[in-house]
Amino acid sequence: MSAGKILKGGVLCLSLFFSFSAWAQDRPAYFPGTEELAKDEVRVISCGSGMPMPRLKQAAACFLMEFGNGEKLIFDMGTGSLERVYALNIPLDLIDKVFIGHIHMDHMGDLPAFYQYGPQNNRSKPLRVWGPGGGGTRPEWSFEASMAAMQKMWAWMNGTLVGTIDTSAFALEVNQFDWTVENNVIYESNGIVVKTIPAIHFEQSVSFIVEYAGMTIAYSSDTLPNKFWIEHTKGVDLSIHEAFLPTELMIEKWSFLPQEALNAGTTIHSSAEFFGKVMALTQPKHAVAYHFQNDHDTLPAMIEAIELYYDGPIDYAQDFMVWNVTPEGVTTRMAVVNPEGFPPVPLHEKEIEAASGERYWTPDEVYSWWPAEEFDPVAEALFDRFNQANGTDFKFQLGKPE
Repeated sequence: MSAGKILKGGVLCLSLFFSFSAWAQDRPAYFPGTEELAKDEVRVISCGSGMPMPRLKQAAACFLMEFGNGEKLIFDMGTGSLERVYALNIPLDLIDKVFIGHIHMDHMGDLPAFYQYGPQNNRSKPLRVWGPGGGGTRPEWSFEASMAAMQKMWAWMNGTLVGTIDTSAFALEVNQFDWTVENNVIYESNGIVVKTIPAIHFEQSVSFIVEYAGMTIAYSSDTLPNKFWIEHTKGVDLSIHEAFLPTELMIEKWSFLPQEALNAGTTIHSSAEFFGKVMALTQPKHAVAYHFQNDHDTLPAMIEAIELYYDGPIDYAQDFMVWNVTPEGVTTRMAVVNPEGFPPVPLHEKEIEAASGERYWTPDEVYSWWPAEEFDPVAEALFDRFNQANGTDFKFQLGKPE
């Protein structure tokens, strides 16, 4: 067990205790928004490295890729990852493309919130999403069906906001692709190519291969080892693949029955041993193991299991781990984020008026419950102060104008 590998997997956060002057000189940490990418560079940020067992330390699966051409793509958006994405303080109009590997909560549980919170957080562009379907899978299980159900579920929220704030962000572009197609190009723009390969994870699941500037990044989402991954990810620049805890730790930490642990770690997900063998067969320039609880008492067992088969360059993912990928190699750091952030500034002028010309009005009967005698003076004083400070002439009024 090498000290270097433990540092990469579990103790990089110690760099947070270095002085700011050391950071500024040597840049062992990444401060979001402070570094421009070279044209032939990709920055990958882990916004979720963990599991469907919620914990403060690790969100579920989510990886943001930022490219030297200015584009930014999100791959998976599991529960808890939304806060990590927001902590990077990137204007939402710049992260309007999300690719989903399969329809499990730990891989897309925060996608509805990312979509629904667009208006409140200054997104003005339609959200564009890609996900699997077809291939003989039941239509009601498809990505298109899930997105339609999402919009139906939140119809009240969408409808009542119309005309009160800019709701242009509620436009949604759904792109469903056939999950069974090998090396399927689902996105190609400005030098970026995103392909999918079928995954072994129940059905209707895929892994992603991303090509840019002569470099290749592979992201497994969830899958058992399979012939497509082994064929198409050999020698890639960065290989991000799931690696479950050893079965003994599933029993100890998750209270799984032995059969549950064996089923989860060998028939649905890739065990740490499977991960090691896959990396040995594909020999990426840099490997990343994710999808496990990365703690002081779990990491040594992960390293031991993986090193049975693989001894190449590897990181054991944490949330906010950052990889800068260039033709010269991969640099690993941790991001330092602001835990007290507010929404990034909008990139476009807002339009509050409803596109249809009709806005939603709270029924007069509901507003009749307003204690006007006590609170009208408070509201009018508030408006007076606002108008004086901003040079406006707004009038307080509840309900639709007559």
